[in-house]
Amino acid sequence: MPGQMFDLSGRVALVTGSSMGLGRATAQVLAEHGAHVVISSRKQAACDAVAGELRDLGLSAEGRACNIGDRQAIEAMYQHLAQQHGRLDILVNNAVLSPWRTILDTDPGLLHKALEVNIGGYWQMSTAAVKLMQQPGTGPARGGSIINISSTAARHATPMLGLYSTFKTALDGMTRAFALEFGEFGIRVNTILPGLFDTTLADAFGDEGKQRAIAQTPLGRLGQPDEIGYAVLYLSSDAGAYVTGTSLVIDGGRTVSIG
Repeated sequence: MPGQMFDLSGRVALVTGSSMGLGRATAQVLAEHGAHVVISSRKQAACDAVAGELRDLGLSAEGRACNIGDRQAIEAMYQHLAQQHGRLDILVNNAVLSPWRTILDTDPGLLHKALEVNIGGYWQMSTAAVKLMQQPGTGPARGGSIINISSTAARHATPMLGLYSTFKTALDGMTRAFALEFGEFGIRVNTILPGLFDTTLADAFGDEGKQRAIAQTPLGRLGQPDEIGYAVLYLSSDAGAYVTGTSLVIDGGRTVSIG
C-alpha cells in the first residue's frame, strides 16, 4: 500500500542535536511514523525531557547524551546501540556548532573546535553508523539511511557565519563520498540544506533580518521545523529508496530569488 512506503516500524533512528529546533521536530516525525528514536544532544537531562515528551504521546523514544566532538562519547553511543538494539537504520547528523562572528574574529581555538564537531563529528558518527548498518540482522531490510543536515549557507555565504558556511560546504563533498563508497551495502547518504526556519537560530538575524529574508522568499514565510522532518522521513523511508548522493534545498525558494 502507498502509505507503507513511509512506515518506519521496526527501525531505529538516531538524531543528533534533537533536544530542540529542527532536530527535535525531525525526531518526532520519525517516531510518529513508527521508528524508535534516540534523542541525542550534549546534556542528558535535555535528552530525557524530549524523550519523555514523545513517550507521553505514545511514541517510542529514549534519551542518550553524546557530544559529537568527543570520539569516546561517539564510541559509547554506538556500543549502546549495538548492545541495546543490535542495529541502526537511520542516522540524522544535525548537531552543529555555529559561531556568530566575523572571519578575522575567528581564533584558531574556535576553528579547531568547530572542525571537530562540524566535520570530524559528522564523519565519525557516519563511519560508526555504516559499520552497524552493514551487520546482518532481522526485521526491515538491512542497509540504512544517513541524512546530513547542512544549510543554504553552503551555497550562499552569510556575514558572521563564515566558519559555519565553510564547513557546511565541505559536508556536501562528504555526503557524495559516503554515498559512492557504501551504496553497494544498501546505505544511502544524502544532504538537506535548510534555509531560514522558525527556530532560535533564526533569532540571531533579528527581526529586521528575518523580515528581509521573508521578503526574499517566494513562499513568503519562514520554514516550520517539522517540514525538515518530513523531508528526512522521505529520505529515510522506502519512498526514497533510490535517492542517494543528492542535496535537497528546502528554503521556500529563497535561493532561486537571490541567485
